[in-house]
Amino acid sequence: MSQELAHLPMSHDCHSFGGVNRPIKPPMTGSPEPSESRTETLAAPPLEVACYRATPHGAGAVATIEMIGDITSCLNALCGRDVAVGGLSLRSLDQIDNGLVARLAPERAQIMPHGGTRVIEKLAEWLAAHGANWIDDPTNCRATLDPLELFPEASDRIEALALATLSRAASPIAVRMLLAQSARWAAHRDAPLTAEDRARSKRLSRLVDPPRVALVGPPNAGKSTLSNVLLGQEYSITSSEAGTTRDAVSARLDLAGLVVEWFDLPGTRETHDPIERAAMELGAKLLRDADFIIAIAAPGVPWLSFDRAPDLRVYAKIDEAAAKLDPLRVQADVCVSARSGEGLDRLREAIRDALVPPADRANERPWIFDPSLASAHAATPPDGAGTQDDPHPCSER
Repeated sequence: MSQELAHLPMSHDCHSFGGVNRPIKPPMTGSPEPSESRTETLAAPPLEVACYRATPHGAGAVATIEMIGDITSCLNALCGRDVAVGGLSLRSLDQIDNGLVARLAPERAQIMPHGGTRVIEKLAEWLAAHGANWIDDPTNCRATLDPLELFPEASDRIEALALATLSRAASPIAVRMLLAQSARWAAHRDAPLTAEDRARSKRLSRLVDPPRVALVGPPNAGKSTLSNVLLGQEYSITSSEAGTTRDAVSARLDLAGLVVEWFDLPGTRETHDPIERAAMELGAKLLRDADFIIAIAAPGVPWLSFDRAPDLRVYAKIDEAAAKLDPLRVQADVCVSARSGEGLDRLREAIRDALVPPADRANERPWIFDPSLASAHAATPPDGAGTQDDPHPCSER
């Protein structure tokens, strides 16, 4: 979600919760960083952030609240301390709950508390009471706006919707595809949408809303070194000592044109360190919700076994002499060396092509990139003539 949501008006679909939260006992296990004791005053400046629930409404194991704006001030107020860019930490959320906080960029963060309805309501109340722009349903908010009024230069509704989607699309390869949609919908306006159209459109939606990619492996498999190279800067602490990376690392990462939310999860091992154990519990929660899992191994460091099968196996440190005859190497989908760079382009392309296959990107049938397109197309009369109240999505101005 981009800056367009930060300025949406409040309405019955897009509103603030006006109540004041009451502290409840944090139910999450682990060892979160404690919030400092604070006295809330009306003199505190309002938070300059827009927030919305990014996961479906209703109870669930873990929810995600997206935050855009002055993140540092918001996290200091809510958690008692900031989270560094690229960091992912367990925090106490002003005694409402304990949750994960991912700082994906200077102006963007995600809060991941338990998914219970009341927990989300209390967090929404807290954020709204502190001046944040809480957007209850961003999809409905966008649906109330006429795209042709927002983009008067557009030739039809499809082009206007595409321009609106471009403003929040994360991936560079989305640009060309979105700009082609007006012609593609016009060419197929009389053809019904198929189940494959809907499945393909769901995969293509990852070009707009970044998928979550989790990198998992034993300590010293080279996860942090690989993440640092792919990210182009040092987010993870790397060391030969097992257990060095105790917190997960999170950031947005461009993989050959597909932007993903990258999570380098802590290595798993037996430990009595409560902070390291909490970091591993944090990683397990993220693993369950990931869109794509990468398992990593290296010479003398075998694959981890866990409940969910990985989507891609990566064998790292192929520049080491021990890698030449290692039987683990032949089990990998991609072999890489973070030191020399060998295999890194292949890894980027393999992740991109698995999440958004080349056949999907080359397909010239319509992409249902906005929810209104599916309903509008289904409501089109057999002769293709739209009505004034329910115009065909390709209607011109």
